[in-house]
Amino acid sequence: MAPGMLLAFAGACALLFLKPGPAMSVIVANSVGYGVRGGLVSVAGNVTGFILLLAVVGLGLSWIAATMQAWFDWIRLGGAVYLAWLGLSRLRNAGRAASYGENPTGELFRDGFVVAVANPEVLLFLAAFLPPFVDPRSPAGPQIFALAVVFVLISAIAGALLAVLAGQARQFLSGGRLKYIDYLSGGLLVVAGLWLGWPSLEMLL
Repeated sequence: MAPGMLLAFAGACALLFLKPGPAMSVIVANSVGYGVRGGLVSVAGNVTGFILLLAVVGLGLSWIAATMQAWFDWIRLGGAVYLAWLGLSRLRNAGRAASYGENPTGELFRDGFVVAVANPEVLLFLAAFLPPFVDPRSPAGPQIFALAVVFVLISAIAGALLAVLAGQARQFLSGGRLKYIDYLSGGLLVVAGLWLGWPSLEMLL
């Protein structure tokens, strides 16, 4: 691919990840609640979810895409309920013990992964977002692979920067103000759940 095309795609990806959404809320919530490391683990889960969706798009697994589209609203509502439940749990136990215990690597990874794959719009967006950057005069496979790599790298970098910045909030909420960490992270998770599920809820109602 032409370097200019890759740079244009990278810029479009960067603008995409600057847009607030459920994934951003989860990363910020877990960074505030569990520090920079917790946020980075959630970013890893989020990126893994994106890789899975990119594989579906890149390999042309149309039957998976069709199945997800058929269950579009229910998949998204399931993810929304999960995130809201996590947020309410943190709010209910604010200031007591960490919701996930001492070393919640698996749970934090799961949070990031769920918020990526539970939003079928991401799959549909990728299916529409990648083709315009593919040159029809060259083989499509290597180009899609290159675009997928750029997308994953930009998502990882953007998520990591967000996790580092949000993780610094813990330094200002230490000691007796520990419960405010849970209030903030729990509230963000509830917001992420509402953000993710609201379009589907409106359609079903």
